[in-house]
Amino acid sequence: MTGFGRVEGSFEDWSWVWEVRALNGKSLDIRLKLPDGFENLEPHIRKQISSQVQRGSLQINLKIHTTGQDLPYRLNSEWLRTLVNLTFELNKENGIKAAQLDGLYAVKGVVEEVVPSAADPKYKRRNQRLLTSLEAMLHALNEARLSEGMALTKILTGNVKAMAEETAKARECSASTSKAIKQKFNQRFEELLGDKLPKERLIQEAAILAVKADVREELDRLGAHLKQALMLIKQGSPIGRKLDFLSQEILREINTLCSKSTDIALTKIGLELKSLVEQFREQAANVE
Repeated sequence: MTGFGRVEGSFEDWSWVWEVRALNGKSLDIRLKLPDGFENLEPHIRKQISSQVQRGSLQINLKIHTTGQDLPYRLNSEWLRTLVNLTFELNKENGIKAAQLDGLYAVKGVVEEVVPSAADPKYKRRNQRLLTSLEAMLHALNEARLSEGMALTKILTGNVKAMAEETAKARECSASTSKAIKQKFNQRFEELLGDKLPKERLIQEAAILAVKADVREELDRLGAHLKQALMLIKQGSPIGRKLDFLSQEILREINTLCSKSTDIALTKIGLELKSLVEQFREQAANVE
């Protein structure tokens, strides 16, 4: 299912924003974008997400801001002092103009970026508050997905009922009745006798004809699959993978039905069922 969640949080002189965007996916795919220094929190974040969400492609972003004393840069005084002394020596020996401080600040290593690690014990309480905010964001995401899921329930239920109606039509179709099957069998058998085929060949052809002419077994399995689909929809998530697998089984029975059909009306029903099951598969991909 698709969805979006956003939560702001703060602790002492720290503030942050969690954002998540969820897209459809057959499995759980978590993509994290964390600030530098927060890498050690990733295992905890992933564990927390997987306990709340089972399916979907999640893009999660954390933005951090602080107004405290944890400055993002520091001056490497020793390295700067070394550079200043070198410039004076060069000026004395070769008459080269001494470098200015603003130019020396641009030398690599003079001004160093400071990335405080979230693993530092002093950030323990802040980290706990961060993860609590993440929980709130996941809750907001699941609320949005639940709302979408309620709408999907109606769509999927209607789709399954439409397939059940077509299956009922197939059962009533003259081509699938025992009388029609017997009539086709007798007609074909008379044709084979007219060709004076050997007994073994007649038995073989009769067996093939008997299997191909009877579609009642496929209709029975199709009906059972549709009942199971309704049960799963009523049961609720997590059922996405089960519905995906069940849709494949339904399609397999429909394909067999179409391949056996020698009647235009039954073939039309089979094609309509194919269209319906494809719609079902598309919607099932949105279900967790």
